[in-house]
Amino acid sequence: MTDHTLTPEAACGSATWAAQHLGMSVPAFRGRRASLEAEGFPKPDPLLGRYLKADVRAWLENRRKVADSDKVSFGGEGQSINYAAL
Repeated sequence: MTDHTLTPEAACGSATWAAQHLGMSVPAFRGRRASLEAEGFPKPDPLLGRYLKADVRAWLENRRKVADSDKVSFGGEGQSINYAAL
């Protein structure tokens, strides 16, 4: 059986998609789901029974500690790295 939520076009994802997106196995994801949700990880949509991919991605973005612009700045004679931001 094919999981159609794994396609880039699908707006919603299964637990398999969520696990893969987080770099976890499905059993590991299911085992950590309660602690993830306690940290604000989105629950499946009650009507669709799936994870809204945009919400999962937004949750991950909000957990980031360093913004892209803080890592590397381009300009002048090449790139420079802000090591203090790392």
